[in-house]
Amino acid sequence: MRRILLALTTVLLALSFANGQATPSSRYKFDHAEYLQAVASGGKKSARAVKGSLTFEADKKCVDFLDAKGTPAFSVKYGVISSILYEQTSTPRYAAAIIISPLFLLSHEKKHFLTFHYSEAGGAGQFAIVRLDKSNAREAVAAAEAQTGTTVERVEEK
Repeated sequence: MRRILLALTTVLLALSFANGQATPSSRYKFDHAEYLQAVASGGKKSARAVKGSLTFEADKKCVDFLDAKGTPAFSVKYGVISSILYEQTSTPRYAAAIIISPLFLLSHEKKHFLTFHYSEAGGAGQFAIVRLDKSNAREAVAAAEAQTGTTVERVEEK
């Protein structure tokens, strides 16, 4: 019975795509991301991280970061992106080793960052840093490379 329902669902989806009733998504969205805002020059305190999702819009040809409410924190057109950098950092878990067990020193916490270098209308260079979740970091890097047409430089610490 399950096989029949699965086959019927597959056929109905294929027919709806063929008739133009449904279109495949042209938007790539990666949840559980954090946008690290730039600090004003000379400022000593760091700005807070904005939690939200990183999206690549194929129709608008832009990279957007949407906060939890859906308002854009930044938006960058594909054409003005000069380079993209992916970094993976690894740090020991000192707090867990002190509180729980020294064995936590053997494990490392990994963080994934995607940095977009772009230029504004006035020609000034800008950057946007997004921390990605470990569950979708590889897919986000692949989507960034495929959508923007820019080769992503990878720096990974062991």
